[in-house]
Order: sequence, then structure tokens, then C-alpha cells
Amino acid sequence: MKKIVATALLLLPLVGCQSVQTKQKPVITHKKDTIELSTTSSLIIQNPWYYVQNQLNINIPENKRIQQEKQKILKNRKSFESNLLRSEPYIYYIVKQLKERNMPVELALIPLIESSYNQRATSYAKAAGLWQIVPITAKEYGLEQNSYYDPRRDFIQSTDTAINLLQYLNQRFDGDWLLTLAAYNAGENRVKKAIKWNQSKGLPTNFWALNLSKQTMQYVPKFIALIDIIKHSDTYELSLPTCEYENSLVRVDLNKQVSLEKIAQYSGISMDELLEYNAAYLKKVIKGNSYHLFIPSVYANALMIELKKSNAIQPKITDLMHLNTETGPIASSFDATAFTNNKYVKINDIDIHFYEKEHQRYTQIIYLVKHGDNLYKIAKNYNVKVSELIKWNKITKINQLKPGDKLTINIDNSKL
Repeated sequence: MKKIVATALLLLPLVGCQSVQTKQKPVITHKKDTIELSTTSSLIIQNPWYYVQNQLNINIPENKRIQQEKQKILKNRKSFESNLLRSEPYIYYIVKQLKERNMPVELALIPLIESSYNQRATSYAKAAGLWQIVPITAKEYGLEQNSYYDPRRDFIQSTDTAINLLQYLNQRFDGDWLLTLAAYNAGENRVKKAIKWNQSKGLPTNFWALNLSKQTMQYVPKFIALIDIIKHSDTYELSLPTCEYENSLVRVDLNKQVSLEKIAQYSGISMDELLEYNAAYLKKVIKGNSYHLFIPSVYANALMIELKKSNAIQPKITDLMHLNTETGPIASSFDATAFTNNKYVKINDIDIHFYEKEHQRYTQIIYLVKHGDNLYKIAKNYNVKVSELIKWNKITKINQLKPGDKLTINIDNSKL
């Protein structure tokens, strides 16, 4: 997922989400239906951010990367609080899904970093939606885009895809959430390549020791900084929102094509706000194999009344807290991000400086094999060992080197 370069972030008119001090315990203000909820879901409904805050248990490493990201956030606290307010329609479902997957609820912070909880956000790398899903990931997870519909901007499809991806990456990186987050940002192969390079140099392979892009090196520390700020919001004199459940989204399933303009007229919601929740419909018309839209619950009754006046449209409303979605396999348990972080909590600036110097010490090049070349000659020219060339390039038959082959060579700059 790539960083947003130029996107107009819209502060939507939120009817019930207000900024308050976290020590005020919220109460249930709205109940959409009579279906019995689990204890966990009931706590989420009372106030999702209050619930997330009380799930956090992490010791924050005292290193410069985290401190720098924390300072950036606190320097722009008004913007940060506004972004938290924007999460109101979405946060209930996201936290519910994470809990049902036995995954850390703090992963709900990812859309804050990726898009500031803006469905219409788009990056220079063509990543889109709350979770900034890139086209190749969308294709791998079956999100088929066309000229009128982009499922990466569909709240349910994008959220389920992002959580599936996080689950997959966490399994690939043996439960290490810092590496998982790095891979979510930079890509699985990029992180694996960095790990492989460190292994070849006898360096540790935890996140703090890897040589990744500047963006990724900031991404993970920012996530940890956000956890610390949310957990200790009183200390930082920062207000978390308390949200009204009636402003969370419901899904309205339809059996006929209809314009978003008509939906806005029927429900009383502003067109701009409706477009934010239904950014997937690029032509502002609900059409295709799945006729559905998202709207805050507070507008649902008025919409139902008007739609039912038309015999051709038979709407069905589903509270997202009761929505059963097709997801990937649910693991028996996931370690909290705190568990991963606590393993490396003693890594300090001295350690990080050492890792940085080691990365600067080596330069990696790609060598194009020429006529007359052999491994011994190439190794001698670059002051490396033949055994290192074999290891770096996984060579099994040393006598089959031919012109045009490409070899990876790690040059030790200290020997030049």
C-alpha cells in the first residue's frame, strides 16, 4: 500500500460523533434491531475507539524513529482528531471483523495511515480506498474493476480483502506483526529480499535491522506511535471521539439499478456524503451483479419508505454488526502486535545506528556475465569470494555460467 500524494480529504458532516476525553465512558445511544449481540459486539457498539483503547497493552521502544513519527502526529493534533472523527461510519465493522478473526484490533489504525479514513483517497501508485489496495492485490483477491465499479472503494469488499491480506502476510512472516505491516506497505517480496540480504551478512532480520524504503521505515514506527497516542490520549491531551451507533453504516441491498442522486433525494442525506460511502460506483449509479449501497443507519428508515413506494425496488437493510461475510480461514489465535513489539523493545538508537552503518557499508550490484567470464575471475575483480557468489545467486552448477546471465554481487565498500 502506497502513500497518498494528492487527495482531497473531506471532513464529512458527522451528526453524532463528538470529541471527548477518553475517561468519559460512553453509553449505548442507538439500537438498530432486536438481534442479540455478543458481549464483545455490545462493547464495540458502546464506543469502538474506547474499546480499542482498552485492548492496547504495549511497551513503546525509546528510539528515534518512533519519537519522530509521534512528534509529527502531535504537531498536527487537530488534523489527527479530524481523521479519527471521519472513522465513525466504518470503525464498528472493522473492529468487529478483527475480533472475529482473532486479530489485533489495533490494526484498525491502518486506514488512518493509509487514507485518513477517506474512501475516495487515491495514491500515485493507483492504490485506492480506505485500505489503499493496489491493482495487483485487487486482482489477486478477486476484486474485478470495470468502468462503473471499483470494489477497492467498496467498504465491505476492501475491508475483507485487507484483513485477508494481513492474515496471509502474518502467517508468511511467522506471526511477526512489524514485518507484516512492512510487507503490507512495501510488498511481501521486498521485505523478503531485505531479510535475505541481512541473512547473507549475518545481521538480525527483525524490522528495525532491515534496509527498506524511507516510506516503509516510517510506516511501521508511525503505527506504533499511533498505538501509544491512542492508549495514552489523556497524557498527550488528545481527544478521542465517542460515536453514535446510528451513524454507523448499514448495507441496503436492492434488486434494481438506481442512481445515487435518487437515493440522496429519498433519504435526505447530502450527495457529497453519500458519494463518500459509495465511492465504488464511479458513474454514481448502482448497477451490476450486486445492487447494494451503504448509508448511515439514521437515514435508513426514510430511504426504505420511499423505495418501497416503488414496487420495482425491494430493498433489504442489513446492520453490518450482524453481517456474515465470506472470509478467509479464521486462525485459532493471532499474537497481539504488542507481543511482536515487546520482543524488540530493547532495540535502541545505538542498535539502529549500527544497522544503518552496516547497510551503508555494502553496495549491491547486478553484474552481466560476458564472454570469457568465470566465477573465479568475477570474484577476484570485485574482491569477493567464489562461495559468496554461489550463495548470493543460488548457483548449483558452477561450470554452466554463460554470457547474458545476471549475478547479484554485494560489494563491501570498506575494502575498496
